[in-house]
Amino acid sequence: MNKLKALLASAAFLVTTSASAAPVAIDTMFVDNASASLSIGSLGPYTASTGINPPAEITMGSFQSSILNLSSGDFSFNIYSTGINGASAPSGTVDGSTITVDFSSLMGSLTYSGNTYDFGLWPFTTPLDSGTYVPVDSTFDLGWSNNISIDVSTFFGSTSVPATLDVNLQGYLTTVPVPAALWLFGSGLIALFGFSHRKKYSL
Repeated sequence: MNKLKALLASAAFLVTTSASAAPVAIDTMFVDNASASLSIGSLGPYTASTGINPPAEITMGSFQSSILNLSSGDFSFNIYSTGINGASAPSGTVDGSTITVDFSSLMGSLTYSGNTYDFGLWPFTTPLDSGTYVPVDSTFDLGWSNNISIDVSTFFGSTSVPATLDVNLQGYLTTVPVPAALWLFGSGLIALFGFSHRKKYSL
């Protein structure tokens, strides 16, 4: 009986810790506010921001041809994800008040002065980036900066000039649920443990 109790206690502990273990994987991020700021050489910054309704969705583990668009009088900007460069699909976790993501597959398509430029949106030197997360309402705030080069030979007479793009995303998210079978298994173990405990004292 003692061995059975020990086994049940260990299994119940395993279920409890598995259900509450951190970090927790993100399933989908819903972006309802986005902003971008672009500085080209000594020009700018040019900024664009928007409230998105319905929210744009970043589905973890999947590539998307278009996630969201930002536009202003100066430029338009589309964010998408692709595995063309060998990058993994978007992924991320939440742990307490921190959100950590790998957006190395994110790309930007920038239209500026009638020309379109595609570039990696995520810094090559930053495989992971962290932002803030509020567990009570599942909201997040995530931002990053990337140095890029833009061909502006029409204006500056040179092939390209350095540019800096800052991106900020805000919204809410859903996490990967604990499988129902795991909860049922845990509930069954707890019920069995309680039954054996009551039976012992009823004899």
